[in-house]
Amino acid sequence: MNETDLPCSDCGSALTERMIPAKDLPLPVETEQPIQVAICPSCEARYYPEQTLTTLAGTPADPARHGDR
Repeated sequence: MNETDLPCSDCGSALTERMIPAKDLPLPVETEQPIQVAICPSCEARYYPEQTLTTLAGTPADPARHGDR
């Protein structure tokens, strides 16, 4: 299951996956690469998939290590 498979927690609408410029994020980040987000087309709520959070945190995503935390 992908984060975009879930409904918007604010209004219940289906989410849309989009790539946005890193400069459009609410906080400064050290990347110029586009960032994947899930956006609600109804209420414009924004959700950040786990892969995006991992990228922004600067740590490699390794699903095998999830149990080590």
